[in-house]
Amino acid sequence: MRKGLEIRLSTRGNSAFRNFPTIRISSKLSTIPKSAFHISQFLYSVLRLGASISERFLGGYVAKPDPAKPLVAEWHWATPGEHGQRLFVFLPGRRDRASDFGRRGFITLAQRRILGLDCVAVDATLGYYVNGSLAGRLQREIIDPARAVGYREIWLVGVSMGGLGAFFHERAYPGEVNGLILLAPFLGDDQKLFAEIDAAGGAATWACSQPAPAEKPKKSEFQRELWRFLGRLPLDQARQLQIWIAYGDVDRLLPGIERLRNVVPQERVFRLKGGHTWKVWTTGFNVILAKIDWKGAAGPEKTHSE
Repeated sequence: MRKGLEIRLSTRGNSAFRNFPTIRISSKLSTIPKSAFHISQFLYSVLRLGASISERFLGGYVAKPDPAKPLVAEWHWATPGEHGQRLFVFLPGRRDRASDFGRRGFITLAQRRILGLDCVAVDATLGYYVNGSLAGRLQREIIDPARAVGYREIWLVGVSMGGLGAFFHERAYPGEVNGLILLAPFLGDDQKLFAEIDAAGGAATWACSQPAPAEKPKKSEFQRELWRFLGRLPLDQARQLQIWIAYGDVDRLLPGIERLRNVVPQERVFRLKGGHTWKVWTTGFNVILAKIDWKGAAGPEKTHSE
C-alpha cells in the first residue's frame, strides 16, 4: 500500500497567528509528478496555495511597523516644486497600498476638480492599526509638517480601513483637519454592539448613555470606544468638521455604515449601486467632489503650534 505525502502549512512559531490551526494538504504518491520540471511546477503550486490561504484566513496580516522608519508617502503636487493651500491625505484599505490611489485615478480626479490641490497618499498599512500608532504618526509626520509649511485646509480621504483610520485621527487630534471623505468606511462588525445601539434609538442616544471611556481602553474594546466617539459627533457644536460618505448598497460593511447615517447630515451621505469595490468608491468620490463648494469649503484658518 502506497503511503501518502503530507504537506503542512503551519502558523506555529508566530504569536500573531497562534489561534489559527495547522493546515494539511495530502496527496497520494501516484499523483505527484516525476520529472524535475513538473516537480518544480508542483511545488510552485503548493506555495501559491499557501499564499492564498494566508491571505484568506490570516487576513493579510502585516508585521509591526518600524518606529525608526518614516511613513512611506507618495506626494502629488499641483505645481511641482511648490505647495498650495489645500491638501488631500489619502488612506488605503486593508489590502491596498498608497500607490493604488494614483493607479485608480483618484489623484487625477481630485486635481482636475479642485484647482491647486496637492495630494499625498500614505502607506498606512494594517500594522499601524494593530499597534495603535496610526493617529500619532499621521499627525507628526504628515499633518504637522503640512501646517508648518502653510497648508490652510487639510482633508483626509479614506477607503474601507482608511475610513476607520480617519476617525481614529479625528478622535485623537480633534480639529486638526477640515474634513473627511469616507468611502465605505470600516466601522466595526460587533453585532451585539450594533443591537445595543439600535435598542437605544441610534448612535447618539446610545453614546450619551455610556460611561466615560477609560484612560487607556483595551484594544479589544476599540469598537465600543469608536462608537462612543461617533455617537457624540452631532453634539459637538465646536467641531467644525465636514464628513462626507459614499458606499454601495450591497457593501459587506453595510451594518456599520448604515448606523452612521444618523450621525452625519443626510445630504452628505450617498448610497450607490454596488458592493465593496473600487468602482463604487471612484463613483462616490466623484459625486462627493462635485457636491462640495470648494470655494467656501475651508473653515476657520488653522494655526500650527510647535
